[in-house]
Amino acid sequence: MLVSPPPPTASPSLSRALFLALLVLTVGVSACLAQEDVAESSEERHREMSVDDEEEPEVCEECDGGADAGDAGDAGDAGCEPPEKEFTETATCGDDAGVDAGTDAGTDAGADAGTDAGADAGADGGGGGGGDAGADAGSDAGADAGSDAGTGGGQDAGTGQVADAGSDGGSDAGSARAEESSVQASFAPAATPAPTPVLNPTPTTAGDRTNAAETARMRSRCGMCELRPRTAIDPNKVPYISVHGINAGPDVMNPAINNMPSNAQVYDFFYPDNQHPMETADCLRNAIAQVLGEHSGTTVQVVAHSLGAVIATGADHSLADDEWMPTEVPTNCGVNKKVRGRHRKGFVLEPAPGPGELDLRLTLIDPIFQGFGDAPLFISDCLPGRGDLTSGSALMQTLNNRRTVSRQRRVFYAAQSSDSTARDLTEFDADDLELICKALRGETVRTRKFGLINAWNAVKNQPVGPGGKPLKDALGCNCSAARIKELAKQAAPQLPGDHNTVIPNVPF
Repeated sequence: MLVSPPPPTASPSLSRALFLALLVLTVGVSACLAQEDVAESSEERHREMSVDDEEEPEVCEECDGGADAGDAGDAGDAGCEPPEKEFTETATCGDDAGVDAGTDAGTDAGADAGTDAGADAGADGGGGGGGDAGADAGSDAGADAGSDAGTGGGQDAGTGQVADAGSDGGSDAGSARAEESSVQASFAPAATPAPTPVLNPTPTTAGDRTNAAETARMRSRCGMCELRPRTAIDPNKVPYISVHGINAGPDVMNPAINNMPSNAQVYDFFYPDNQHPMETADCLRNAIAQVLGEHSGTTVQVVAHSLGAVIATGADHSLADDEWMPTEVPTNCGVNKKVRGRHRKGFVLEPAPGPGELDLRLTLIDPIFQGFGDAPLFISDCLPGRGDLTSGSALMQTLNNRRTVSRQRRVFYAAQSSDSTARDLTEFDADDLELICKALRGETVRTRKFGLINAWNAVKNQPVGPGGKPLKDALGCNCSAARIKELAKQAAPQLPGDHNTVIPNVPF
């Protein structure tokens, strides 16, 4: 009987080795997959942390909703504060006193950004299509005609066959291109859209100028501002544009308007409280340019109170530079967040008047330049009407720190000490004001006192003393807290009253 041998069996040591190898391979694959999952989740968290605010479509039923900008400082800090600000000033003890580093930086950055963006868009968008289409068509037509002529005849290459090939090929190619061009899109530059109209020449009535009437009007216009005269437009008068503050209607400015000269053509600027002030500043810029065309002179006066002063200053910056606001601001969360609000979707700016065409003069009454609260909300700069008026927001730190076109700028504060709605330099502690002196002596100061820096930027270039030197130059090496308070009252005089009752005391 034949006995089959038993099947071969693996040795115990070999089986263990194979098992261990398989185990190592399994663990390695699992680790790689886990690492990819971690990387993906990390990227997702980073994308979630980065606030990428695209413009939402305008919905007229919703455009007047939301919280008022005046409540921006009341909700507390949500835990993501901005970094400390490195506060420096050009030393006023040297030969270069009076140079405004902040202004130069803003000018260069704005110019570079605008030039690069415009050049790239023009080169890529306009040049590419026409150049490629023409080159391809020409090279193809020429190549086909030439190759046919060359291969067709041998000894007869110089006779009628060549002529036929050249003439027929060229005319055929030309007629084909003519037919093609009739259906191709034109690469001619599109017509420039017309600036958004803001001026309505229909005079207002007293009933139109109440807060309730303005709110209803803005809701019906989906938040689009409007400029209207109080009486029929007289081209020979000087336009005075009145810009009220938050939670008020145009009629709150009546006490100041009563003091205006007899040759004043008064216009009321209607706007919603709850939109980003830069959007409203764009609108006021158009109002200034459009009202200029209604009058024979070049002077436009803007008289603005509280939040209106912020908007008026923004319009002044906008007339000097369309893109005066930064597009992104850093946070301590490790990411940059995009600034929301900026330009209203579909709004077309008026071209800025050229040199000598506009004499803009501002009267700013108890302006809230310091902002509300030194530590802004996490949502600061992201939601219109909330956060953009906190002291550390991009808007408030940029305001009064960029180029302007105004030839005269008067700033008045309310003298009542118990009212801190708008804070001038005299309302800050001596230790705070000493930080300004350190900066003027050339020291670098790192601070989170954004309100102090904003209040300083608002008046540092205002003229003081008999010679009319800018405040920062007049302080010089003799800077002290007491000296700042003394000269600040010359740069921005205090008038009797509180935030609202100061309005009738403004001189014209």
